Amino acid sequence: MVLDFKKCFIKYKLLHVIMWVITASSTFLTYYIPHYSLLSQVCNAASVAIGSTIPFYTTAYFLIPRYLYTKKYSLFIILMIILIIISGAFLMVLVRSVDHIFDPARPIIPSDSATLRYALNIFMWTALIASFGAGGLKIMSDSFRLRTKLQIAENEKISTELNFLRSQINPHFLFNAMNTIYFQIDKNNAVARESVEKLSEMLRYQLYDCTTDKIDINQELDYIKNYVSLQTMRMEIGSNVRLNISETIPSFKIAPLLILPIVENAFKHVSNFKNPSDNTIKIMLKHDNHQFVVDVLNTYDEINGVKHLINSGGLGVQNLRRRLELLYPDRYDLDVTIKDNFFRTVLKVQYYD
Repeated sequence: MVLDFKKCFIKYKLLHVIMWVITASSTFLTYYIPHYSLLSQVCNAASVAIGSTIPFYTTAYFLIPRYLYTKKYSLFIILMIILIIISGAFLMVLVRSVDHIFDPARPIIPSDSATLRYALNIFMWTALIASFGAGGLKIMSDSFRLRTKLQIAENEKISTELNFLRSQINPHFLFNAMNTIYFQIDKNNAVARESVEKLSEMLRYQLYDCTTDKIDINQELDYIKNYVSLQTMRMEIGSNVRLNISETIPSFKIAPLLILPIVENAFKHVSNFKNPSDNTIKIMLKHDNHQFVVDVLNTYDEINGVKHLINSGGLGVQNLRRRLELLYPDRYDLDVTIKDNFFRTVLKVQYYD
């Protein structure tokens, strides 16, 4: 972690320091007056650079991600105007305070309105340039990172599709075979017939519906219902399996098969206690303030070891985290906890539909 922090600091923060040193130097050279105190002019240029960090970083790391990227354009413009006015006033006070230290006869706030308006105008333009510069750099930087991630995602998608094509069974043969099995099952065996139907629906979803980058959340929820139903049939009668899907979930698009690895992991590693009711899986799917929340909890047998639980199910979680990083950068939270014989995974995905 220490090495990663140092790399991050060297890669990004050092560039910021260099940028502000250049800003202070250019300010000093632009407004340098030979017969004035050199120290006062250096401090003056430094204060301009320091004061400009407020509109710069506020725009780059607060206004643009929270309002521009979420398409709240009116609020973004209003907050930008307020920021520029406040930053301009602060810059004026800061710079003139430095001047006042070296020349007490010069007031911090100009006494006449004309000088005050002139000073405010100059420093508001400075704040405006800092904000727009931050906006341009932030958008270009994010655009470059997004293109890189999309390229990686595209390469991985192509690789996955090639691997899938090499290993897949002919879908028509598979569905015809399942159809044959369905009609071979005695009509009185409704449970077996229902299982074949659900499995057929799941395969059809994976083979045909999951070919797009995003699908309707209701399709994904139907798939999870079928999966949970089939897995529950495999468990011992009396096992405590609960699937709770909130009725308030709105219609939106989501990457396909995003929920499955978490649910699959719960069934794979659920405990095998003698009393079936002690073997618990609780799945909660809900919507909370533009976030889709997947909360899955399962009991595990501590005798078999927690380390085995995490390691054996780690690949699915690692792949899921990788997909989330590519598809929902900075818009997801994946938390895995182990406490009191319970293994819990909570995924929160923010969407902008």
